[in-house]
Amino acid sequence: MLHLLPRADRPFRIGPALAVAAIAGWSGFIYSVLSSGQQVKALTAERDAALASHQQLQEAAGKLSDIEAKLGTARVEYGRVVQGWAEARGRLGAAQQELAVLTKRLDQAKDRVSQTGSIRSEPPKAPARKP
Repeated sequence: MLHLLPRADRPFRIGPALAVAAIAGWSGFIYSVLSSGQQVKALTAERDAALASHQQLQEAAGKLSDIEAKLGTARVEYGRVVQGWAEARGRLGAAQQELAVLTKRLDQAKDRVSQTGSIRSEPPKAPARKP
């Protein structure tokens, strides 16, 4: 297209075209800098949110560790209580058996009293004599 322009008009038309190209280039550069600055701000905000979330997770993990320790202690205490309950139940069973034996002996004694009118004690056994 330059061959169609007269030689005298060429420098006047090339200069403004280079100026427009320079302005367009610098405008594109400034736009990319500004948009990348916004991207940096957005990425910084995302990073800060991720750090806050990570901090919350760390705190929750610490609380979870405390709860697990308390749960372990509670399990040990529960085991002790269950063992004590089993021992008490065993003693109760023995006491009930002993009470049943004593009740039976009392009933037998009442039967003897009602039959004889008095309480007979068994005579003491005589010691065995030595020859």
